[in-house]
Amino acid sequence: MNIFPPLAPVKALLLPLLQQHFATPAEQGELAFLTDRRVELAAFELPWPIELGWDGQRFQLSWPSGSADAKLSGSLGALAQVGLGKADPDALFFQRKLTMEGDTELALEVKSLLSRYPLLSLLNR
Repeated sequence: MNIFPPLAPVKALLLPLLQQHFATPAEQGELAFLTDRRVELAAFELPWPIELGWDGQRFQLSWPSGSADAKLSGSLGALAQVGLGKADPDALFFQRKLTMEGDTELALEVKSLLSRYPLLSLLNR
């Protein structure tokens, strides 16, 4: 049985940043592929993965429910490099530093979205 900490602090920190960062892609329909879908993000060094989804207007964040459509996992460093636009996710995948499970098309779309809109720009605001 997995016991998860309260999710409210994680949501309070991440959701506003994601909403702001991806506001333009959302307005342009670039997040439509994620509507009513769930992607689990797991870093090997962290005790809990998270599930990320999009309801058509807002990001949804939860602890894993076991029903994610796709899963992206890797070392914290590899996931950070992808999210920050510092590494080619395809290269990390072929080096076995990043793995995809489930609906690989969905996982590839998420990877592509992060490549187009790296999270590093959040730090420059």
